[in-house]
Amino acid sequence: MRVKQVHGNVVRMLKKGELPDGASEQKPDGDAVVSNQAGLALAVMVADCVPVLLVDPVAGAAAAVHAGWRGTCARVASKTIEIMQREFGSDPVNLLAAIGPSAGPGDYEVGESLVDAFLEARHQRADVDRWFIRSRGKPHLDLWAANRDQLVVAGLRSTHIHVCGLSTVSNPDVFDSYRVAGERAGRMAGIIVVPALAKPGADLGREA
Repeated sequence: MRVKQVHGNVVRMLKKGELPDGASEQKPDGDAVVSNQAGLALAVMVADCVPVLLVDPVAGAAAAVHAGWRGTCARVASKTIEIMQREFGSDPVNLLAAIGPSAGPGDYEVGESLVDAFLEARHQRADVDRWFIRSRGKPHLDLWAANRDQLVVAGLRSTHIHVCGLSTVSNPDVFDSYRVAGERAGRMAGIIVVPALAKPGADLGREA
């Protein structure tokens, strides 16, 4: 299942039994997809933006999130977790997360207007100062740290969050990068398959 990504925080949901219309090629607008339909593959397309993949092995749910700077500013990952809690009964402590390759903090030079945008979105000043690294007088946005911090605030355990740590901009021979190739850039897919519902009494996300 995919959506037409619009660089925002709209989350689309597909519940068990509500299979998508295979005859329709029209994708709904959104930047995250969540489902509890076991076996369903969820995907987002990226080329410098952050793919965030979430799985709840206890409730049997998963999500794929596209988090560019706009989505990160709009807390798209946090909103996705809220929907998983409300619709599927997910407990954030059971969630496992993977933050995939994207433009890294050393490569993602941005303008001062982005710093202002995060402050206007009511992110804490201390967080904004940590996420925007000053290098050669220019702010560089650390999307990995910003999304990781938002996942922790949403209730995930820090030990359940894996950050790939590979920059698409620094490794254009391996990854697609819009910043490097512009309109010629390809796209990569961040894909996760919804797991089957865990057996009663199982708590796979908790540590011994």
